[in-house]
Amino acid sequence: MKAKTKISRRKGIKKWTASEISTLKREYPSTDTGKLAKKLRRSLEAVRFKAKRYGLKKTNIYMELLYDKARKSAPKKRTVQKRR
Repeated sequence: MKAKTKISRRKGIKKWTASEISTLKREYPSTDTGKLAKKLRRSLEAVRFKAKRYGLKKTNIYMELLYDKARKSAPKKRTVQKRR
C-alpha cells in the first residue's frame, strides 16, 4: 500500500517525512548532495535548505576527497618562460 504524500497549502510543497529526515541526517555528511536529492526525490535546493536547518555539514574527509578529485581533474597550468 502506497503512503499518501502530504502537501502543504502553499504552492503544493511536499512535506518532509520522518523517514526522509532520518535519511538526510544519516547520509548528508558523507554523500554527494545531488545524489541524495535524487534518492529523496527532492530538489538540490530543498536538500541543502533542510540540511542547513538541521545544522548538517559535510565531513572533513568528504570535503578533502572532493578537493583532491578537483585538483586531479583540473587542467595543468603551462608555465611560460621569458625570452632573454
